[in-house]
Amino acid sequence: MKIGKLQIIIIALAIAAGIFAILVFAGVIPGFSGSSSKNKISLAMWGTISEHALQSALIDLKSSKYNIEISYQEKNPATFENEFVDALARQKGPDLVIFPSEMILPEKNKLQIIPFETIGERLFRDTFADGTELLLTEAGVAGFPILIDPLVLYWNKDIFRNKSIADSPKTWNEFLTTSQTLTEFGSAGNISRAGSALGIETNVNHFKEIISLLVLQTGSPIVDPKTLRVNFDGMKDALRFFAEFSDPQKFSYSWAKSMPESEDAFLKESLAMYFGFGSQYPSIKERNPHLNFDISQVPQILNGRLSLTYGKFYSVGIVNQTKNYDGALRAIQVIASKEQAQKISEGAFMAPARRDLLKEGATNAPLQTIFKQAIKFRSWLDINYARTSEIFAGMVKSVYTRVKTEEQATRDARELLDALYNR
Repeated sequence: MKIGKLQIIIIALAIAAGIFAILVFAGVIPGFSGSSSKNKISLAMWGTISEHALQSALIDLKSSKYNIEISYQEKNPATFENEFVDALARQKGPDLVIFPSEMILPEKNKLQIIPFETIGERLFRDTFADGTELLLTEAGVAGFPILIDPLVLYWNKDIFRNKSIADSPKTWNEFLTTSQTLTEFGSAGNISRAGSALGIETNVNHFKEIISLLVLQTGSPIVDPKTLRVNFDGMKDALRFFAEFSDPQKFSYSWAKSMPESEDAFLKESLAMYFGFGSQYPSIKERNPHLNFDISQVPQILNGRLSLTYGKFYSVGIVNQTKNYDGALRAIQVIASKEQAQKISEGAFMAPARRDLLKEGATNAPLQTIFKQAIKFRSWLDINYARTSEIFAGMVKSVYTRVKTEEQATRDARELLDALYNR
């Protein structure tokens, strides 16, 4: 069969576009450039990442090298999703959005799916870290990942030293015995200092993420990303382990409902170990400059098949309502490029989502840990963060108040999640 000139031109253009995309994402070339003011692109972008973290990248984008001016609005994480949905309903939304992974599923229909002709699935997987494939759809990708924020273990070095414990626990078995050793009780039997904070839903920061971590380490995805079927294999055992730390009848007892929130307790040195996100490190350092602490990887299952942590990640996407899709695409390709992703990572104190940058690592000691944990992060497609948090909270509360067994609580929570995903 003879190929016409037009077909040859189309094929050549497609090959050229593919090669260019590969060079952009490989970091060989930083992205698109434009030098004339006539081609200047002006876009609005919303997100919860601090404006300070994006400042260097936004300045670079304004230069003649790119000629892209982005007006960025930093939003409150607690109200961001509602503000975003409301703005779109009023046709007042931004062109671009930096969104957390928990917004992928509920807000995917409000984003432009970037077709595989622009970035193929193979190129996406080769460029970005494992775990970010939650952005993949049948037609393309919902955005480009830029940052990963893994769950890490914060530990008080002075408390450990005073008990002659040299290092943070590496397995859950070690975590349990270390927590027992570090927990101290007053004369009335109340906890005066906690080894760890687990077991309660009201005053354990990130309780849902900690339970997710325990389940994901067993190999269960919690929610299948393709079928959206709830998979609670491993949940019963994870729930039992989590709840035992709030049971006064157990040797693992280290946390009570009357205690302050776990992050505050760690800052006040009445808690030895605290599970938090890596990005919290600068804030904790600033809030208590005298606190002698460090971060390490989260404990793993002894002889477990998987070594991983829970994490959330942030991506930049194009909003459906934008009137400048081509300009928006140019902008997010630059933002997700190696050069800009590195700057944003440093400003946000998070790991970059790019494999090449994770491979290069970091010189800052805490960031080294965050980078290593980011390589191991996993997450799951949350359909409604507030509602699923309520379901997890109800599951935990029903166990430590002895209203339900772990098996009953797990079964009921799964039924509620099934109804939420299949309504």
